[in-house]
Amino acid sequence: MFENLNHLYHFNNNFKHNLRTIVLVSMTFMLLLLYFQPFGINFMTSTRDGYFVLAIGVISAAVLFLSTLIVPGLFPGLFDTTRWTIKKELIWNVCMFGTLVFGFTMTALIFNHESLVSLTVFRSGALSLLPLLLFNLLNYNHSLKTKVSKAIESGRHWLNDEPKIEEEVTAIQKVHIESENGKELFDKNLKDLVLIQSANNYVEIFYREGDKIRKQILRQTLQTAEKQLAKFDIIKKCHRRCLVNTDQVTRLSGVASNYTLEVKGLDFSIPLSRQKVSTFRKLLKR
Repeated sequence: MFENLNHLYHFNNNFKHNLRTIVLVSMTFMLLLLYFQPFGINFMTSTRDGYFVLAIGVISAAVLFLSTLIVPGLFPGLFDTTRWTIKKELIWNVCMFGTLVFGFTMTALIFNHESLVSLTVFRSGALSLLPLLLFNLLNYNHSLKTKVSKAIESGRHWLNDEPKIEEEVTAIQKVHIESENGKELFDKNLKDLVLIQSANNYVEIFYREGDKIRKQILRQTLQTAEKQLAKFDIIKKCHRRCLVNTDQVTRLSGVASNYTLEVKGLDFSIPLSRQKVSTFRKLLKR
């Protein structure tokens, strides 16, 4: 049970909201006293009772103002919202309650209110609970509304983003590489493309088909193929005679004189220029 007291609790440090709440609580508190007339308070028969209600209303506003707006501003570390717990909230409320009881007791003695003077502290305590309860209820209601609003907004973003995700999943990117005479075409999914390497006046295109890696040869230059694939960020030139799909690379190996890239299922290593080593290391870390 006591362990629960150390759980985090939302501390409302919104200046405008707290100021509005304090004014509302003070006015409501005074109206309730004048309407229900507890402990014989009746401003209709006694002007002194009216001034007494006004005085304790002002005291309520002053105590709440100091406790929620002034003191947290003076001691921001103590009222850090990221470390505010249920235990701190309870202690904070007890301190406000004690201050209200003291203020109401002194006011009752100053105004010499007959009904309150007999049991001043007890009846002042009963009166002090009302503004404190009103303030905490309004704060809790505001906190609950904020959480609900955030949850709704988060759900709305999720719903708005969902079609985009589906579109991205369903929109499969295609790779089209034509031969010089236009009679032959490599037309596969981008994710299946593994490697394109130059072979004199031809290019050898390695791609995945199920669990196997297959090869297609086209009469085309590597330079032309590179231009056709420039729009795909994952296709990078790793060597003067090779283009590789970085998503297919599993490892960078070798020493300064001979760096290579490894691809699962490919029965040879892909050469890597020394100038490209740092770029590919960054890509593989991502």
